[in-house]
Amino acid sequence: MDADKLLEKEIRIFEECRGDLVGRYSGKYVLIHEGAKPEVFDTKGDAIRHGYERFGNVPFLVRKIDAIERALDLVSNLVGV
Repeated sequence: MDADKLLEKEIRIFEECRGDLVGRYSGKYVLIHEGAKPEVFDTKGDAIRHGYERFGNVPFLVRKIDAIERALDLVSNLVGV
């Protein structure tokens, strides 16, 4: 399944919150999973670690908070997706 389709809800939430997040947390990382309130972390590693601890081995979105979207190539550790 396409990652954008899999995380469609999370991406939409990120886009809706982007302006506020950039104004307050530029350069940090946001974690979004389904309807949970977005959480902000200092590092990508902290956000990913917290995502696995809180939600388990399920898809969740971690994005750098920046005014300009940058494409990233990441490999997921998800099993069975």
